[in-house]
Amino acid sequence: MKVLLVIDSLNFGGAENVLVTLAAEAPRVGLELEVLSLAPPTGAKATWLPRLEAAGLPVRFLGLERLLQPGGVPRLAREIRRSGCDVVHAHLEDASTLAPLAGRLARRPVLCTLHHVPGPLSGREAVREQLAVAVGSRSAGLLFVSKGSYDGFAAKYPRSLAPARWSVLHNGVDVQRFRPLQVGATRELPAEFGIPADARVAALVGHMRPGKGQEEAIRAWPDVVAEHPDARLLLIGNGPLEEELRQLARSLGVQSHVVFAGARDDVQVLLPRVTLAVLPTHSEALPTALLEASACGVPTVATAVGGVPEVVVDGETGWLFPRPSPDLVVEAMRQALGDPEELARRGAAARSRAERLFSSAGWAEALAARYAAVASGRPVARPEGIGAAGRPAGAGEVTG
Repeated sequence: MKVLLVIDSLNFGGAENVLVTLAAEAPRVGLELEVLSLAPPTGAKATWLPRLEAAGLPVRFLGLERLLQPGGVPRLAREIRRSGCDVVHAHLEDASTLAPLAGRLARRPVLCTLHHVPGPLSGREAVREQLAVAVGSRSAGLLFVSKGSYDGFAAKYPRSLAPARWSVLHNGVDVQRFRPLQVGATRELPAEFGIPADARVAALVGHMRPGKGQEEAIRAWPDVVAEHPDARLLLIGNGPLEEELRQLARSLGVQSHVVFAGARDDVQVLLPRVTLAVLPTHSEALPTALLEASACGVPTVATAVGGVPEVVVDGETGWLFPRPSPDLVVEAMRQALGDPEELARRGAAARSRAERLFSSAGWAEALAARYAAVASGRPVARPEGIGAAGRPAGAGEVTG
């Protein structure tokens, strides 16, 4: 089956990473994939192009400068027909608005996925989200990456709620690529980080933007270091707030204990070598970074918002707190770093849970089943109690 993956742009983000993950699983589940970005191939809007190409995904660009650009829908319909696809899968808001309309013209079924939790919006951004939900709800199916996301949209847009079309499908992680260290493997991190081999390291992986949690983690770090002088905060990623965060670490006197690693292609090598993952995020639909940490057998300290509690179970695979407060980060870190045996227990539980509920293999099979349903005109939302891969739902496996 051929699937055209339509996405807003190839900017840095979780949705773009999902395409790379699916590409690795596609041959096994009988999928042929092609990617179409609505945006032009310029600047940040083409950031992920090298990774998609390295994954073997053919990529084209429609070149739209704005959502309601005249002629955009007919142009997209032509590209859909040209692809020869059986199904279109639209990712993010603009694609979920334009692709269902273009799919009707091209006579192709369209499935949509929204990758965020709704929050307060105004102006163009509010209209953009409203359009995506309204049009996506009238497509063949609207998927949400977590129950937290589903519930948030259902509460915000009750008139668009369509139980026959809305459903939840958690993203997956390659549990063979992201896995715990083998017995006897060195735990040392790259020398350029300057982190002592025996240091306790908390890793925060994410784009450095407002609300992601780097600021709260840095503000917590003086108190963490006061109790654990060897503790290091490893920030993996970059973004518009990087210099501001560096200045914050300097002003708090913890610059020698906060390591800015930049954007990395070897996260699967780094994560198994850290002590725990940390994410004091303000909002999160389904954090890829925590899926990857769990698969590596790394327990988590994080905010219990959005889809985070669907990945991290408080008391079982990590430590959750109700809001992104530095004081709460400190308390959770104190509990985690003060009990090495509990760290190990929760890390092992995180790995087991990732294998059971979040493997990319099971996710790809569930997605392929949805594509088959859409192509044959059947509904994609399934009865309550059936999990992501068609099994009885357990913790973390939910449907709309």
